[in-house]
Amino acid sequence: MTRILPELPPGAKCTRCRNRATIRLPNHHTLFCPECFCRFFETAVRRAMKKHGILPDVPLLVAVSGGKDSLALWEVLNELGYTTKGLHIDLGIDGFSQPSEEAVDRFASERNLTWTRYSLKEIFGYDLLEIKKRSRRKICSLCGLLKRQLLNRLTIKEGFQVLATGHNLDDEAGRLLGNLVRHRNEYLDKQSPLLPSTHPRLPAKFKPLYRVDAHEIRTYCKLKKIFPLEAKCPLSRGATSHIFKEALNFLETKMPGTKRQFLYSYLDRKKTPLDSLPFGTCKLCGEPTYDDLCSVCNLARHLEENSKKELDSGPA
Repeated sequence: MTRILPELPPGAKCTRCRNRATIRLPNHHTLFCPECFCRFFETAVRRAMKKHGILPDVPLLVAVSGGKDSLALWEVLNELGYTTKGLHIDLGIDGFSQPSEEAVDRFASERNLTWTRYSLKEIFGYDLLEIKKRSRRKICSLCGLLKRQLLNRLTIKEGFQVLATGHNLDDEAGRLLGNLVRHRNEYLDKQSPLLPSTHPRLPAKFKPLYRVDAHEIRTYCKLKKIFPLEAKCPLSRGATSHIFKEALNFLETKMPGTKRQFLYSYLDRKKTPLDSLPFGTCKLCGEPTYDDLCSVCNLARHLEENSKKELDSGPA
């Protein structure tokens, strides 16, 4: 949900420098000029990095989709002096994946940044539309599973130990609300901006934007002349995560700062998660897993079985 704020009067002053203010942040009770807003945004990310021990000498692989969050993340990390490389996965969604890749390429070319592209079809054998046809499971759930697992593997393949993703305050607060409402304790245990590495073939995963919300990210993109893909994934219709975000946005309009307080108060009460169960090895691909087969190989087997059933039930 895009927050529409009233235009500031000509006499509004920046809270920080007292120059002409053009940006209002109700949840912080502040007004900013463009320069001070960018400093505020970058300071929020710097504090997140420092709080969780991600120092500027740590190389970061940045998962970039072409949307506002991932491109803003890549921009701010480079502004803060981090060594980064972008990683993009082509999901094979008609009319969406190609513009996503073009947004990443345009952003990287304008800033002379390095990135690499992988195709879901090439590394898994199916693109997302083919998976949707061959499985009755919710496609958003399957997409999330594949992206999590493949990003882990590709981070190690690219020679990095830390993966940075563009999850923001809205994402994390919405996820927290959903997990609490549904009593998903197994997910609550792992809800943290930083998930440390628990296996040599698993990178640490960090969400540097968890202190900034979607409105602030859109503002940062506009000021930094970042042009992300604006279209939403056509397969995401009906995703329940949007409902929880909308509920929090409603509360935010009535009580600015609710989302931030809700998330921070939870994070302040819990410790950094660590997996206690020992990993095994997938008997097919050799990747770490708790079962005989990892979730990626399990999904591949499920899709193969469904394809075989379709062939067997076809016309004689």
